[in-house]
Amino acid sequence: MDCPIIPIPRVTMAVDLARLTANYRYLTARLARTGAVPIAVVKANAYGHGAVPIAAALYGAGCRRFATADLAEALALRAALPPCEILVLGYTPPENARLAADHGITLTACELRHARALARHLDGRVLSVHIKLNSGMNRTGLRLAPAEFDRTMSSIRAILGMARLSVTGLYSHLACADAPASAESLRAVRSFMAAATALARAGIHLPMHLSASAAVLSGMADGLPLARLGLALYGYDPTEKDKFLLPIARLFAPFAQIYPIGRGETVGYGGAYRATRRDLVGILPIGYADGLLRACGNGGAVWVGEHRAPFIGRISMDAAAVSLRGIPRADCREAVIFGNTPADLFALAEAAGTIPYELLAGLGGRIYRKYEYGSSIGDHCTE
Repeated sequence: MDCPIIPIPRVTMAVDLARLTANYRYLTARLARTGAVPIAVVKANAYGHGAVPIAAALYGAGCRRFATADLAEALALRAALPPCEILVLGYTPPENARLAADHGITLTACELRHARALARHLDGRVLSVHIKLNSGMNRTGLRLAPAEFDRTMSSIRAILGMARLSVTGLYSHLACADAPASAESLRAVRSFMAAATALARAGIHLPMHLSASAAVLSGMADGLPLARLGLALYGYDPTEKDKFLLPIARLFAPFAQIYPIGRGETVGYGGAYRATRRDLVGILPIGYADGLLRACGNGGAVWVGEHRAPFIGRISMDAAAVSLRGIPRADCREAVIFGNTPADLFALAEAAGTIPYELLAGLGGRIYRKYEYGSSIGDHCTE
């Protein structure tokens, strides 16, 4: 059989799995102080980094619990990994309950009606579920607002009584985890812990998780047996305060063309950039179809050697232009879009008026992902 032809990539994301496992060990060491067990969140293709290679590396580092956004993501992991626990955090249509049970996938039950529907579609099988509580974000989950608290406790007891559902966890999401001292965060933690206390008084003890990366790093919800690790695994603290995490990936591209332009010439669609003096333009073969948001052109920049090169003109579907004025031509071989330091991604997100999560999750399938074990464990800071 002929081997597939793999072209030289136009855009590359180099993922350092040594940095990933170093980040994981640093975070689990923090969790170990409270006895919490980590759940690695690998939804959205592991935040754009490649779910299966990332999960496999984390499994090798000792992780045995993973979380995805939907059942399709979970099934892809199940096919690739040794036995482990996989939790679907998002809504799953009840018609998929049997499929999840057959593959040992844990689903989220977001309300009593949803739980009943899941049970009806099991055809005699038993399905593991985590019950989702709404602690104030007001997306999915059983509401913990004071007027609905008692009804929610009754719903939890009803779900626990369903023969075909095995309740193996209880959780919620914090709307303001990056602001641990805010009134919203404190109120959410109190409401979740009030539910935990009420259940404990009734003799109900379930594994619980409330913390995601920001809350783990701030210690906001210490004391719960489980904690979700997402953005921090990939080297970014949502609060931008932690100095020990390192980005696990560098996104870079070669220059497709470099040429001078004169004063008054424009670059890109609509002539949005007009040179006020002679300039040197570098064209990168990456655009918004690859996840480089069009809005990144509003003040964003890339690294060319040790120099910052600002975007000029509008980022298009497949290409972006930067100004190379003042940068030695010998350095102009390729550009690093982000990944040298955490600040790169945060600056790019700020220019686009968004957050790092959106940029990472939007990284497209045209990007070639290269996995390597670098020497970064030796230079990874630890406490």
